[in-house]
Amino acid sequence: MGNSRPYKGRDSDRGQRRWGRGREFPRQRSSDRRFPMRRQRPTPIGVKCNPLCPLFHCTQKAVVIINKPYRGKYQKVAFCRLTGSECIGAECKYASCRVNALLPDGKCSKALERRQRISSDEELFREMESIEDIDVEDLR
Repeated sequence: MGNSRPYKGRDSDRGQRRWGRGREFPRQRSSDRRFPMRRQRPTPIGVKCNPLCPLFHCTQKAVVIINKPYRGKYQKVAFCRLTGSECIGAECKYASCRVNALLPDGKCSKALERRQRISSDEELFREMESIEDIDVEDLR
């Protein structure tokens, strides 16, 4: 009749005692509440896709981020376990993007959107300046 493990309480109570009575999951840590998950943004180099981007995805799950020493400092480098060398990024046939922003030529469509938006704002500003130069009396 003696149980080898000293346990106080009923056997049916074991699962609930782990997280407390009535709770199915552990409490959310205070650090998770203070720092909620932020939306990930693409980090292309110019307009080209970057394998260090948080949205870059290898379909073979072969990309590993390593710290490589360069001139006395450490630099993050995407390393491919299939080839045993640095990841070539968008040129690889297994490269993809989690938000489908990778174009066939290796460019990031999100970066192109940003670039288009900037140029269109400049054009809009030029148009506004040209409209301001015109007098209202000239239109009548």
